[in-house]
Amino acid sequence: MDYQTIIVEEKNHVGYLMLNRPQQFNSLTLSMSEEIISALKAFEQNPEVKVIVLGATGKAFCTGMELSSSLFQDVDNIDLGLVIEKYFKPMIDLILNIPKIIICAVNGTAAGAGASISLLCDISIAAKSASFTQIFSKMGLIPDGGATWFLPRMIGFAKAKALMLTAEKVSAEEAERLGMIYKVVDDDQLQQEVEKLAEYMATQATLSYAMIKQALNVSLQNDLETQLKLERDLQLKAGQSEDFIEAARAFLMKDKPNFKGR
Repeated sequence: MDYQTIIVEEKNHVGYLMLNRPQQFNSLTLSMSEEIISALKAFEQNPEVKVIVLGATGKAFCTGMELSSSLFQDVDNIDLGLVIEKYFKPMIDLILNIPKIIICAVNGTAAGAGASISLLCDISIAAKSASFTQIFSKMGLIPDGGATWFLPRMIGFAKAKALMLTAEKVSAEEAERLGMIYKVVDDDQLQQEVEKLAEYMATQATLSYAMIKQALNVSLQNDLETQLKLERDLQLKAGQSEDFIEAARAFLMKDKPNFKGR
């Protein structure tokens, strides 16, 4: 696919997907969502890609849906529910369920759906100058992209509700303190830190990463008994994997394991 709004690259078993509408602060259009979906599916099917990095060019990460697009020219007839169902939910489902770790590199403002995307990814690292805003209420809308599900579970119900109602901007350092993201790094270190982590993780037992992701995705809705059964079943599968056999061999031989992700 010839991408117009994103940049896609593969390097050292890491797939990089960069939002690339810097003049529009990487706001999401319908075509951009389709390109993101296409790129994620390609990474999912590519056995050479072990880890995915989702980032952006320019000064902003993503400022949400593009309000100046043709979609909003006839505001009396907009069906935002249909837009979410057709264009954004497939993207959300892929980010959550693709059996590969997605690292989000937040280089600047993450507002609206952009803030939601950072919550969906498996690990989010932000530059110090980045910020997060659930800006929907200022537009007469409600948070989407899974924000109303994820944010209360990450930082607590009261704080999440207040941030959504007030649309208060949260700094990267505060987001780290609240538990919205993994960590904050200096602006000039973001790319280096993300690449270092992604390339390291790509050499590890990535099949176990996929199963950890699968287990955690349902852990907050399962009861304990159901989760214990899932852990049992996934551990059975993990224990029969080539990666576990290789890890056991390397441990006994005091050697470095050579994982294959299977």
